[in-house]
Amino acid sequence: MPDKDLIHIKVSRILPAEKWKVIRLITKVKDFPAFVPSIKEVSVLKKTKHKLFTKWRVQINQIPISWTEEDTLVLKENYIAFKAIGGDLSLFKGEWRFSKHPQGTQVDVNVDLKVGIPAITEFADSYVKQMLTLNFEAILSSVERRLISTKYASYRKGDTNKIAGFGIIGHLYNFNHLDKCLKMLNPSFKMPSREFIGQLFNITPSFKLYDIVDFKSRTGQSVNGCFIVATFIPDMMERDIWSIFSKVVRGCKIAEKHGVGIVSLGGFTSIVAERIGIQITEEVDVPVTSGNTFTAAMVIDGVVKASMLLEIDLGAAKVAIIGGTGDIGSGCARVLVSKVNQLIITGRTKSNLKRLGKELSKERKAKIIATTDNEKAVKDADIIIAAASATSSILQIDWFKPGAIICDVGYPKNISYSETSRDDILVFSGGLTKSPTPIKFPIDIGLPAADTIYGCFAESIILALEKRFEKFSFGRGNITAAKIEEIRNLGIKHGFEVSDFYWGNRLVDNSTINCIKKAGYRSKNGIKC
Repeated sequence: MPDKDLIHIKVSRILPAEKWKVIRLITKVKDFPAFVPSIKEVSVLKKTKHKLFTKWRVQINQIPISWTEEDTLVLKENYIAFKAIGGDLSLFKGEWRFSKHPQGTQVDVNVDLKVGIPAITEFADSYVKQMLTLNFEAILSSVERRLISTKYASYRKGDTNKIAGFGIIGHLYNFNHLDKCLKMLNPSFKMPSREFIGQLFNITPSFKLYDIVDFKSRTGQSVNGCFIVATFIPDMMERDIWSIFSKVVRGCKIAEKHGVGIVSLGGFTSIVAERIGIQITEEVDVPVTSGNTFTAAMVIDGVVKASMLLEIDLGAAKVAIIGGTGDIGSGCARVLVSKVNQLIITGRTKSNLKRLGKELSKERKAKIIATTDNEKAVKDADIIIAAASATSSILQIDWFKPGAIICDVGYPKNISYSETSRDDILVFSGGLTKSPTPIKFPIDIGLPAADTIYGCFAESIILALEKRFEKFSFGRGNITAAKIEEIRNLGIKHGFEVSDFYWGNRLVDNSTINCIKKAGYRSKNGIKC
């Protein structure tokens, strides 16, 4: 008859490695205290060909459990049986089972135990079950981390076959966007209250949404990747930035489980670490790039293309960069300072503006103006690059002069998508690139067409195609003109080029361009198209 006092535990996990590697780590029990926090001591008492006798001391929540264990290794049948032959528990036995899985090895741990303490049995059984469940989960988590770290360490030592492909981490930009995406996944979905969905979404861990399979370069090369959703919207950063940081780290670790070579941080995911002063790379093994260098390249190419279409002489132009001290803004400034007549940079911090202004003035080409006043900066500018990291629109559509070019790189946008009666300015989403392979994401991530993607996404794809698994774009203010030129040329090699002009999902066509061109010429006379 079944023992009604017997406690059952089952823990499972898929580990990203072959069975022999997993089993090798699981059987190196003397190493456990070094990488499993709950295990304080493991000593090997005796070892034979198929038997292992060990002594354990585990502590969780300041409660220690000790026992002596006998393990039977039945490796030909892919399992290890264990039982306590002495210790704090009246019964403790179980088995580890290992089976092949498409993503590596599935490990199942099945345990039976009995505490056997009178009077407090109900409480003790529940508590010890929780303790030992956490302990086995900690072992599997730690083994997983060691397997992943070993894989990336091997790559750093020159083994280029260990990792491959790319990961992209993105996020939604507001609750309306969340509502739209959930309805795309399930058209019959009815959005609950903002309070409910907001709190639920906040505690939901980051997850892989989509596999990008067989992405083909113009060269004929192909590479695989995955799209991971970090479960936050920018508004949440003001309330709990550490929680958002952990979501981004988790997203990187999901990518690591898939063995990708490079991860690109889209939108605000690249800003989180900067704001708290900790590099994501300190927490993960996979190389991480913000993707901001290729984004900057596409911004500059878009501005040059727009200037040619509107017949604006770039060398005589007044250019304003909103968010000029940020990563993308400062990168664009370093290139444009030698190409334009006047360069206005804006930012929130005067010290950062002063520092960048001093750096740019060494080029001795454009007149440099630094200001915290966005409206004043854009009022008379011929070209505006809006690259501020803002959670909502910060520029008003009526601030711009007729015939102006406005390249909005923000995510969310620095300028609202709301309908406007203005037909005398060119506003377009900047930093976008035409992709050699269309990608059909299952949700709306703010892209106007399947063959158009964000520059930050493209950077990780380009680097993966080149097998350059490195922190290409990292840290604030590290984007140089030389690196922009380098990644642009690599992009061209693989078939990436600046996208058509879109504002939202609307293509800016030739008739619109002609209308804007006329407005620039005729604005003094008040003539509209």
